[in-house]
Amino acid sequence: MRFRRSLPLMFSFIELINGCIQFKFSREVSFLDNSQMIGTYPASSKQGLFGVCAPRCNNDIRCNAIDICFENLKCKLISGRTPLTPGNVSEGVCKRLQMQGCPDGYFFDRKENICIAENYCNFESDPELTCFLSESLSDEFDWTIHANSTPSFNTGPSSAVNGSYYKYIETSRGENITYCLAMYYHMYGGYINTLTIRTQKGNNTAIDRWKLSGNQGDAWHHLSGVNLPLDSQSKIIIEATKGAYYEGDIAIDSIELLPFACP
Repeated sequence: MRFRRSLPLMFSFIELINGCIQFKFSREVSFLDNSQMIGTYPASSKQGLFGVCAPRCNNDIRCNAIDICFENLKCKLISGRTPLTPGNVSEGVCKRLQMQGCPDGYFFDRKENICIAENYCNFESDPELTCFLSESLSDEFDWTIHANSTPSFNTGPSSAVNGSYYKYIETSRGENITYCLAMYYHMYGGYINTLTIRTQKGNNTAIDRWKLSGNQGDAWHHLSGVNLPLDSQSKIIIEATKGAYYEGDIAIDSIELLPFACP
């Protein structure tokens, strides 16, 4: 195997037994941009950087590009296509040399000397035709496309690793959290039936959480708290059942739902 360079670092070639792979300048990237990085290698001089990484890239089927970083005397092997969004080049600049011969979204199969499709998901578009993953229709909650920080405090990323968007699960809504429901009720009359508090998740059978029946006297009573495990698919049902005669009025007032378990 022999290596040959023409214009310095701008158009360089690796000669193979069954063909020729060309690396062509694509764009500048930040030295700190490690998305899709396979490995980093040092060199003793700026002139030696290409010779260090080019053969390694050729021998690794995952590699489709190399970054030449003059300021740091290092080069990187990069997998996949050139990222769709420009990087932040304020912390040291590298030259991205993209392997030519295959369109974006393809790898070069060295053994078969053909271009093979790369499946990737970066969530920068919706729908994303190249993404090989899809949402399950039978799970309890979905992945959400999001940019910047997640809504919950002290959890989740502050930004995407590359581009603007990523997918995440919001566990404060996807998992049960115990809430405390408090209220006042009035159940006075000779034919008072039943007041019930239930929760129901999706189309599942509702679960009784609190129930009271019969005449409680001519006064407002305080239900100091009943614990309710809730998630994004839960409903709270407050149900009053009428009695057999007109003296069966039931009233409720001042209902609170507190985001913690009852003390």
